[in-house]
Amino acid sequence: MRTEDSTEPARCLSDYWRVDRSADRSRELSSVLGGAATQAELVQHRLRSAEQDAATPLPSPVILDPRLLSGFAAPIPGLVVDCIVGIAVRQAAMRELSVASSEWSGWEELDEESRNEFARFHHTLEEMYIVRRLRRLSPTLVEYLRTMRRTLLPWRNPARSNDTGVCPSRNMVLGAWVGWRLYGETRGAESDANVWDMVGELDTRARVYLKERDSLKRVELAGKLWEWLSRLPRDASPHEGRWCDELEGPLAEEETLESQRQLRRNAQGGADPGGLLDMTGISTPVPANHSGDWPEEEGASSHEVQFVTGELREMGVRAAVTAIRHARYDPIEHERALRETAREIESVRHLFSRLEESRTRWRYGLPRGKLDGRALTKAAAGKDHVFKRRDRRGGCSLALVFLVDVSASMRSHMPVVNRASCVVAEALGPLAPRVWFEILTYTSAGLQQGAPVRLTRLASTGSPLSLREVWMEGGTPSGEAIAAAMLELRRRTAERKLVLHFTDGHPKDSYVVRQALELGRRMGVDVLTISIAAPQEGLYGAGKCEVAYSVSELPQVLARLLPRLYH
Repeated sequence: MRTEDSTEPARCLSDYWRVDRSADRSRELSSVLGGAATQAELVQHRLRSAEQDAATPLPSPVILDPRLLSGFAAPIPGLVVDCIVGIAVRQAAMRELSVASSEWSGWEELDEESRNEFARFHHTLEEMYIVRRLRRLSPTLVEYLRTMRRTLLPWRNPARSNDTGVCPSRNMVLGAWVGWRLYGETRGAESDANVWDMVGELDTRARVYLKERDSLKRVELAGKLWEWLSRLPRDASPHEGRWCDELEGPLAEEETLESQRQLRRNAQGGADPGGLLDMTGISTPVPANHSGDWPEEEGASSHEVQFVTGELREMGVRAAVTAIRHARYDPIEHERALRETAREIESVRHLFSRLEESRTRWRYGLPRGKLDGRALTKAAAGKDHVFKRRDRRGGCSLALVFLVDVSASMRSHMPVVNRASCVVAEALGPLAPRVWFEILTYTSAGLQQGAPVRLTRLASTGSPLSLREVWMEGGTPSGEAIAAAMLELRRRTAERKLVLHFTDGHPKDSYVVRQALELGRRMGVDVLTISIAAPQEGLYGAGKCEVAYSVSELPQVLARLLPRLYH
């Protein structure tokens, strides 16, 4: 706590309670991310009703990516800590209170453009609802959200017309309402009365929405509100009344301004789509498929494990009891892996960035973007359309599962597995949404035939690399593991789907492996295996299996293989 005789004024909420501020970066990462996650967990429990506590499993914990704190020296500035807490609180509230926009009964009747527009509108309403609910818990929580929005999502005012009698557009009305209710903006003297008449009507209609606690009923109300708003014309510019990319408003100190810019770069990837903080989407936890034939795990509660046995058998794979769980994040282990693989990460990341850029084209003559050197003469003449921007293809080009054998024979080689996983996670992470990836390890609960299969999720797109509490030291159930990777890829839409499989031994059941490979052939998923000192092309197929002669070669083999996988 801050002492009463402190002469330095507190400028951030966290300045009042942070007592473990440290110059050690590892301690700071653990303190800030761990404290924010704890606050998010408390919010989740406070939002749950008595009925939910009795009937539903505990929600999955909120895990914050440590890259949110990249570029900040220890001790972390108070403004950044406030924003991290705001992100965690918002994500916890979204998980607990919201449902996907596709739950609306009218969703199937919409085209793609209308779906995107409705989803943005629904998420905006949910932002309003969350503020209302959290204000009842604590005004401090709302202040954290307000700091996060002001820092990461400054609001661009919608265009205002001075012409009387002009029909307001839907974006002008929604933008003015959001600026008023979420950002505290007031009506200016130059504002069009027609716009604010519609804003008042929207506000009146939205009161019913904000009082409704049932998330499924709210999404239906959102559909009715959107249908009412859709009677207004669209804007000529789609950027009016949206969260903007540039920082707006004067800030007191240059140091604060730079912290704001750095945090925005970390959270949104420089405003690239698919950034870590995507305010246009709501992620909700997927309930686990529990199975009665799974043995009780010591020290692990049932909600941490997702059972996929039934799904594998439905796909035609002879699977033992198979489960997936998340590893536990440890900032110290993550920092160590980053230090040990910095050179390999930069090399693979640079290679993938070049491949990604080759799939894009430049657009010229734009009013904003990167300055076009060929248009400097136009700039000198006073013209403003002298910028260019890289136009990326939409959609996902590659979905990749890195599947690693961590059976008993791999115990002494786990540091190498951690480094290889770090190379994949850190190199492919910034390429979202064009590239989606997941890192899974696998083993079994025993060496006998039919022993339960255990997979651990170390990382995925948007989630940090977690290296603690990994299931290991069992057999080699490669067939079930490959089939589980297929199951993860089946949920993805991508131009190409790949399983990159690493093993140091022969599988426990070759027949199940062949079943999984045939399943991949039908699904259009390629499986490429790296085998340690054991040629296995007879099992995995000609050209589908490469041999490495030591586990320590894995990072170098990955650096050679990943560019080939991308094509």
